Amino acid sequence: MNPYHLRSFLAVRKHLNYTRAAEELFLSQPAVSRQIRQLEVELGVKLIEQIGKSLHLSEAGSTLAAEAEKLLGAMERATEAVRAHRSAEHGSLRIGASTTPGFYLLPKLLGRFHRRFPVVALHYAVYNSRRVEQMIVRNELDLGFVGARLANEALRLEPLLEDEIICFTGPTQSLASRRRVTVRELEAETWVVRERGSATRGLFESWLASQGGTIGKAIELNCPEAVKTLVAAGIGFSFMSVHGLRDDFRQKRLKRLAVAGFSLKRPIYLVSHVEKHDTPVMKAFMDIVRGALETGGSGPPRP
Repeated sequence: MNPYHLRSFLAVRKHLNYTRAAEELFLSQPAVSRQIRQLEVELGVKLIEQIGKSLHLSEAGSTLAAEAEKLLGAMERATEAVRAHRSAEHGSLRIGASTTPGFYLLPKLLGRFHRRFPVVALHYAVYNSRRVEQMIVRNELDLGFVGARLANEALRLEPLLEDEIICFTGPTQSLASRRRVTVRELEAETWVVRERGSATRGLFESWLASQGGTIGKAIELNCPEAVKTLVAAGIGFSFMSVHGLRDDFRQKRLKRLAVAGFSLKRPIYLVSHVEKHDTPVMKAFMDIVRGALETGGSGPPRP
């Protein structure tokens, strides 16, 4: 199979639209269509079906998509393994992080890395943990930092530091003056929560279910700073990593809630692919990360 045809197939799978796939690949729409047809002829099966005006993957197409991601990722990692013999002064580094490490832990370390290696092309994005996992499997990221223990066998996880999830509300809320709040009292309030796929939300919902509670009336947002802004304005309460709240507590924009029976701690993990060869650039960045953790330069030291 031609790897260029596989890349075109994955682009069509992503967009379910030949025109948008062609734009992503900087090809013409007929060229992409032709490559898909050649793949189907070579394999003897229909990969993409058109129902009305919509494109859909066939069962065979779904199978090929999973295998193509593995194959192309392996090819890229093989190329990187050879290039890894170059120095850390050049090259690129692609990092993805879930919200807590992405917003509150890594930016200072990335700045430190950039000042030391200004020529390295740095690519950085913040997604939820599930998206980071998918991108590492597809070799779209070199390193990931997440607050969820991912179960994918293709990934290597290393706990870096301990995080704590806490509940909080605005200083004018009636519950803010309480020394202790019960789960039942919280259920009557408005929740301001992250989107599904957020590791923090998943952990909190698991704890809440263990207490016989559920999230009722809720406002769902995909940005933690927006969550804090709404809560500070007097809309309900929320939960978040303590790393993202220290300045708000210090400046009294928000107040911590003591919820009966609530204690939720987790590791922040470094994630990489088990077949990934650590390049000099990756090693240089991780030296900075580990050095900061050992000296307490980016949050608490390792547990």
